[in-house]
Amino acid sequence: MTLRLTDLTARERQHLETCIHEAGHAVAATLLGGRILTAAVTNSRVWGVSGKTVHDDVPDGSWASTVYAGPWAQARWRAGKRPTQREVYRVLATAAQHDDRALLASGGASAVDQRLTGLLTRCWPGVVRVAQKLHRDGEATDADVLAALGITDGGGPGSVQLANLRAGLRGVPPVERRKRTPAA
Repeated sequence: MTLRLTDLTARERQHLETCIHEAGHAVAATLLGGRILTAAVTNSRVWGVSGKTVHDDVPDGSWASTVYAGPWAQARWRAGKRPTQREVYRVLATAAQHDDRALLASGGASAVDQRLTGLLTRCWPGVVRVAQKLHRDGEATDADVLAALGITDGGGPGSVQLANLRAGLRGVPPVERRKRTPAA
C-alpha cells in the first residue's frame, strides 16, 4: 500500500514540514555564499518537533533572505507549488514566529533578495534532498547541502559552481524517485 500525506498524523506532518523548513534555511545560506555548521530537526516526546539551522558564516546583506527561505520552503511544501505571499505570511504567523521576528529585525520582507524565490524554485530538488537527510538522520551539514546541490568545489563566497547556479547556468540534479514494486 502506498503511503500518502493524508495517512500521516499531525505530528508526522509537522516533522516533515520542519525538515523542509530547515532545509530551506540551509540551502539559501549556502546558495548565497554562506556556510552552515548544522541543520537539525528533533521529534521528541517531551519537547515536540523543533528545528534549528546554525550558520557559520552568512555574507553581508543576505541574512533576511536566509531567514525568509525557511518559511517560504514550508509554504511551498504545503501549497505543492510556488506559494503566494499570503501562504508565506501564514507560515510566518503560525509555525515560524521566531523567523518572523528575525525577519522584521533584519528589515522585513523588503530586505529579501528579490531573486531568492526564483533561485529556491530552481534549486527545489536540493531542498528536498536536504530535507530527506534531515528526516532520515535528524541532522545535515554544509557538506550535505553542497552534495544535494551538486556542488563539488567546496562552496563559499568564491565558488564558481554556486555563482553558475545563481546565474542559471548550472542545474541541480533531480530527486530520484523510488521505483514502485508491486505488492506480493
